[in-house]
Amino acid sequence: MALADVIHMPEYRSPQLEQGYTRIANELLEAITLAPFSQNQYKVILTVWRMTYGFNKQSDQLALSQIMARTGMKKPQASLAVSQLIEMRVLLADEGRHARVLSLNKVYSKWSSEVRVVLSSWGSEIQNHTVMESVTEGSESQNSKVLESGTTKDKPKTHTQKTSPKEHLSRSLRERFEIFWTAYPRKKSKAKAEKAFAKLNPDEQLMTALMAGLTQAMTSEQWANPQFIPYAASWLNAGGWMDEIQSAYSDDELAVIRAFNEALGERVGTVDEAGFVEARAGAIRAFLCKLAADPQAWKRYFPAVRDKVELPPHAGFDYLISPKGYGDVRGRMAIKRNPDGTRVHAEDWDKSASGIKAKAKEMGIAFDDEEPVPAIAARVRAAIEKQEHA
Repeated sequence: MALADVIHMPEYRSPQLEQGYTRIANELLEAITLAPFSQNQYKVILTVWRMTYGFNKQSDQLALSQIMARTGMKKPQASLAVSQLIEMRVLLADEGRHARVLSLNKVYSKWSSEVRVVLSSWGSEIQNHTVMESVTEGSESQNSKVLESGTTKDKPKTHTQKTSPKEHLSRSLRERFEIFWTAYPRKKSKAKAEKAFAKLNPDEQLMTALMAGLTQAMTSEQWANPQFIPYAASWLNAGGWMDEIQSAYSDDELAVIRAFNEALGERVGTVDEAGFVEARAGAIRAFLCKLAADPQAWKRYFPAVRDKVELPPHAGFDYLISPKGYGDVRGRMAIKRNPDGTRVHAEDWDKSASGIKAKAKEMGIAFDDEEPVPAIAARVRAAIEKQEHA
């Protein structure tokens, strides 16, 4: 090797607290550490910490796509882990404007029994720490110079810690911010937006993704109403560019719309399949979720409405799939009438588990005691419908 050759050593990055950090109480950290969480559940907890305590917040709106991006999990894994933590009361959830609001339940004594821990020694540790402080108080002044000389950037004093970004953007960062700010449709609280942008400090790749996400958000139905557009700082802090924005109906949602159009379109008006409405898509998903115990129920619902129910003048697709509309229609179906106007007493075989099983035996439908009752009822209804159309 020639003497003039230069060996380039790899550059190692050393994260510093000045670039931001997440504060967490030691007691809560120990409770999390001792609890028997799965790997995916730990990942979700750490993500919630990062997006809440990491920004000095108690809670934050977190879309599932954000959790997936920060944990590397697939959608089913992330969704399951979040649901499990909410069920175990480790995470508290509430409805937000743009996504579900998540926060950590710090009262770990209220977690479900499967993960609840008892820190029996925590109180004595605090007491011992207090005693040690009082014992060493006199000697601390003598050793203060020695202790101060040992302080490093990795262990700064608590009162000097800073979590806010630099208030002045560099030239290149300011140019990128101005591009973002020019495109962002809600021009409010620019100073806060600058701070959020500086904390994010996007490189070229992230800036491209950020602007692409902004462009997609601006075409969504939700942002069509200016009052529902979040402040730029909130959108940046929540990682809004990573949110999944639906722009067309899914196959399941289209199937429900087509079933309605076929059964009731001529009577009350059809629904445009191509005209995507975000709120309507969400209502369809909620409707299907309500009928989850009988996955084929929605296929029978619209023909039954057509044949058995006198609809009010305002009734349409959105009304029929809404909780109120569905409840009203079910109530009207329960009161069947003869041609002369007198009531017909409907069969009550589906009002109890014993009645459902008795009806199945009557129709020769085999089942075992391990089979869910709703599934038996669904097969009985299908058999009855087949007989009626035979």
